[in-house]
Amino acid sequence: MKRFEVSTASQTSLIPEFCRAPALLTLAYVMELMAVVLTLAGNASGQAALLQLLLLSLYLQWIGLCSAGALCAVRRWMPPVRDGLVFFTCWSVIVLVTLVVSFGAWFIDSQFTLGYLPFDGPWPFVFRNVVIAGIVAVLLLRYLWERHQWQEESRAEADGRYLALQARIRPHFLFNALNSLVELIPTKPDVAEEMVIDLADLFRVSLDSRQRLIPLREEIEIVKIYMRIEEIRLGDKLLVNWEVPENVLDAQVPRLTVQPLVENGVLHGVSRLRARGMLHVIARREGEFLIVDVENPIPPEDSPKRAGTGTAISNIAQRIKLIYGDRAKLILGADRDEFGPLFRARLRLPFVVHSGGEINTPIVQEE
Repeated sequence: MKRFEVSTASQTSLIPEFCRAPALLTLAYVMELMAVVLTLAGNASGQAALLQLLLLSLYLQWIGLCSAGALCAVRRWMPPVRDGLVFFTCWSVIVLVTLVVSFGAWFIDSQFTLGYLPFDGPWPFVFRNVVIAGIVAVLLLRYLWERHQWQEESRAEADGRYLALQARIRPHFLFNALNSLVELIPTKPDVAEEMVIDLADLFRVSLDSRQRLIPLREEIEIVKIYMRIEEIRLGDKLLVNWEVPENVLDAQVPRLTVQPLVENGVLHGVSRLRARGMLHVIARREGEFLIVDVENPIPPEDSPKRAGTGTAISNIAQRIKLIYGDRAKLILGADRDEFGPLFRARLRLPFVVHSGGEINTPIVQEE
């Protein structure tokens, strides 16, 4: 059995994404590490060191969480502007938050006479913290800038690779369809015209690159157009069993992923049988995933074989890798049911009803 593993993709943005819990937890962890480092760098020991750690943790966590909330709001509401202005805005937000939190800390300490901060006025304390925050913010945002540039380059490279893969699948797809037409014309010329109409629909679908992800119902319609062509060519030899419930039809799938799997099942499975053969197309939802199985009977060893290059399968594996990351899998292998041996191609994709998948550049790993 072959298994194509995929790698994780991540969202890119110049403004850090602090609107989600994982990012907030990471920020809290980093702030706590800073508090520990600053405590160890000081002269306090024993209970005094623990008290200093507690105060630093409280102070830095407030700065971190307030900055995260402010940047989250900026990310959501800031209109598209030049990158330099985005950088300056983020830096200003961090410095302003530090200024406000520092004044708040000094005010609380002086009002309740806690004695943890100097009483020679707020400005030396606030000024020192603002300068430190400004320097750290410049370094942090510079790192995020470099990461943003690298991710944009990776995304552009992945986009180009995806379009190349999509262009590569089209000739493979249409070539096999035209072969089916050539085989049909000498035997059933009266239905060739109907088949040409279906082929025109296939051309239109395969050349449409406006959307990478389409609802499963549209992909099933593509498969049915192809199956009508093959049913005309193979006649009663080809039987199709559809098990696609209504609740999965709106799930998004990459264009031309199920159809090549069905095509392989027909060409390398049913068409090589001496008798009739059943091809199963089964879709279901399992938790957060959409499972699509294409099952075809395995022909006898002595049946005529069709040469294959594996282009379609490799192409599908690479495209779902570019779109979904390690959440998607393509698994191929032989199995058996009550009717005998069969070959199953299983597509496992995240169950989503929108087409906002991110793309990253991965490497196919085969087991």
